[in-house]
Amino acid sequence: MRGSGVSHPDIGAVYLATVISIDQGGQLQPLSMLEISRSDTIHIITGWNPGDARPGDEANTEADRRLHAVLVSEGCVPVRAIGSDPASDHAELSWAVTGLSDSRACAIGADFGQVAIFRVSDGHQTVIACSGEWELSRPF
Repeated sequence: MRGSGVSHPDIGAVYLATVISIDQGGQLQPLSMLEISRSDTIHIITGWNPGDARPGDEANTEADRRLHAVLVSEGCVPVRAIGSDPASDHAELSWAVTGLSDSRACAIGADFGQVAIFRVSDGHQTVIACSGEWELSRPF
């Protein structure tokens, strides 16, 4: 964790446990099954369930559509991803993209009301706060 500013000290650890799967040829594959180059940096961003809000499927679907459009306007080629809670059946549709800096990915996440985004690089999954100064990593 870097800096301070974590209002809920355990939230980063909760997010870090998320299992991320990315579409590969029409099939979702967990990170551990993907061949990701050490030089690749992938950001995973969702528009679903901003902050503590749970707006429902229709609003989440609309946010997902808007996020896709924003990512395309940034010059990215979004690939479907899903973040799943390993302790429940909760999952959120997301987009995996390359070509963004951490600060830009966090700014986009913040624009969609997200607490954090994910970065996948160097064999690690990192959760980065959109507003604040913390990040946590683990190998995948």
